[in-house]
Amino acid sequence: MYAPGPSTLVLLTLTLCGCSASTSGDEARPRSGVTVQNGGIVLTGEDLEDGRGNVLNAMQGKVPNFRFRRIGNECPQISLRNAVTFRSLANPHVYVDGTRATDTCILESLRTDDLERVEVYPMGVTTRPGYGRHAHGLILLFMRGAGTPEPAGP
Repeated sequence: MYAPGPSTLVLLTLTLCGCSASTSGDEARPRSGVTVQNGGIVLTGEDLEDGRGNVLNAMQGKVPNFRFRRIGNECPQISLRNAVTFRSLANPHVYVDGTRATDTCILESLRTDDLERVEVYPMGVTTRPGYGRHAHGLILLFMRGAGTPEPAGP
């Protein structure tokens, strides 16, 4: 009779746990109500409603590892990854309906009521065509009534 060793039992346990935690496709719904799709964290109008204010505040506490800080009157400095320090911070690229914003101040000026969807890609890669990659992440904002357009170009 075969008696499995400790490493076999560990492997079997991990395999079974992985199977029970899997979801259909690449979508998962964490407890916070934020959807994870295609490598990005997606906040829909519903998920943004309790933010009742600007996009920057609504993202806080919902997007994993999302941090920001402000120095004086400058635009907020944003980190989408836990390991990044603010001393060497480069902000993620922000797009509104496919057009790249010049800075992160737009996240404070746009109201959550005006947005249909926010997509955050901490690794800086999206499957949406036309968006560039950025080592410090991407934040894509889609306004209500504008649909989910393709980006305006490079």
